[in-house]
Amino acid sequence: MYLALEAGRPRKIRINSEMDMQANYDVLISGYGPVGATLATLLAQQGLKVAILEREPGIYHLARAGHLDAEVMRVFQAIGVAEELEKQCAVTLGMRFLDADGALLMEWKRGGEKGALGWVSDYMFHQPTLERILRAKVNASSDIDVYLQHDVYAIENREDAVIVKAEDHRSGRLVKLTGRYLVGCDGARSLVRRTMEVEQEDLGFKQKWLVIDVEEKRDLGLERVSTQHCNPERPMYASCTSDKMLRWEIMVKPEDEIHHITKPDVIWDFIENSMRPIRREDGQLMRSAVYTFESLIARTWRRGRMFIAGDAAHRMPPFLGQGMCAGIRDASNLAWKLAAVCQGRADDTLLDTYESERRPHLKVFTEGAIEAGKFVQMRDPVELERRVRDMRDNPKAYAPPNPPLGPGLQSRHGESGLGRQFVQPAVRGSLLDSMAGHAFALVGTEQFMEQQTIAHLRSAHPSLQLIALEEGQQDLLLPWGAAAVLMRPDRYVHGAVAAVDEAISLIDKLPLKLS
Repeated sequence: MYLALEAGRPRKIRINSEMDMQANYDVLISGYGPVGATLATLLAQQGLKVAILEREPGIYHLARAGHLDAEVMRVFQAIGVAEELEKQCAVTLGMRFLDADGALLMEWKRGGEKGALGWVSDYMFHQPTLERILRAKVNASSDIDVYLQHDVYAIENREDAVIVKAEDHRSGRLVKLTGRYLVGCDGARSLVRRTMEVEQEDLGFKQKWLVIDVEEKRDLGLERVSTQHCNPERPMYASCTSDKMLRWEIMVKPEDEIHHITKPDVIWDFIENSMRPIRREDGQLMRSAVYTFESLIARTWRRGRMFIAGDAAHRMPPFLGQGMCAGIRDASNLAWKLAAVCQGRADDTLLDTYESERRPHLKVFTEGAIEAGKFVQMRDPVELERRVRDMRDNPKAYAPPNPPLGPGLQSRHGESGLGRQFVQPAVRGSLLDSMAGHAFALVGTEQFMEQQTIAHLRSAHPSLQLIALEEGQQDLLLPWGAAAVLMRPDRYVHGAVAAVDEAISLIDKLPLKLS
């Protein structure tokens, strides 16, 4: 017998003669970062058997991502970790853009209270803490096997299955896992993407930045607002990533010598002379590294039974804080579709809507991050002054993007709110998503849901959740101009209806069974 799992829940698998160990799964996931862990949990909660392969022995100890939004917190709510995570997050009250003299150019304000999606619009977090919370959830599932220190070296994308071969670095034994599908959540240098032979679209942004993390030695009482310093001499960003962690990102100029600007004394000179200065005796330098910010999007996200998600599928500059958020959205979009196909409730072609919905949505965010980055990095004072005037005259044109999904499950996304998330009110003491679970939900007014013909929907579609809004909540449907909306498991609106017969027709035309 062979044990290859994370501590706490070993699973015995019988050895055979061909390789040291074989096992079969519904879905294989390569990569155990936030995206891989979230996807695995979503799949397991819908009844699929999942394996995660990860070459590293544990959680990377330094932070990389630092921001998540209300939509992503909604996904974490779906897997049952949002409340615990929220306790470890710092609510951010917005972002400011300052000129070279520190004067305010523009501000994206956030109130700090929970909004229409049921969560605060922006949180800052410490990534190792997030990963510990996600991995604890994974370990609690009997339907997920985790293979740590297993280095994938070969992938076979067959017509009926995907076969992954990996080496256990602890023992040198070889492992062969078979899955109906494989999802590469294995980062920027993704082996899965390379095996798929996928080219990447380069949107033209490439710039080195010095990233610095500092832990407060005492509470400095800093305002929880992220700041972009649009200084032609040295563009810079600063934020509080959790209650005690601070981050600076500083553009590396062509004439900079990397070995010099990464010295602790030079780093502290940057910090002490930044727009959010702290003294070196007030903080502990935890990490400094030079990263190349890029804008790359894979041209294909699916090849047969193989998919890519997160950094394996896309990379964007960090100026909107949407890098990890985009990966979590990938997981949320793909999970319920994989579950429907693996359980025989949908044809395999449903999985083609993953790329067609997510790629255009992701591209809008990437282009927005590029524009924000170009503005922050402007080194021509004349061009910067022109852009500043335009920002002050047209502030709405510089608001963060809020795109709909691309065409996919239905072709009219973007019209009348279709392909956008429905809100999350509290209904009779419970948040809407808690009532919907991982199912499609028809959400309507009390009058709509009390009609006798609703009984047809209950009998014909057993897994469909029927949720009647409370009296006074009918205004939530106004953006859709409807009496009810059909909400997907990822909380996006599939359709809006005025009558029950329209709802019946809409549901009957779905390319999957709600059983």
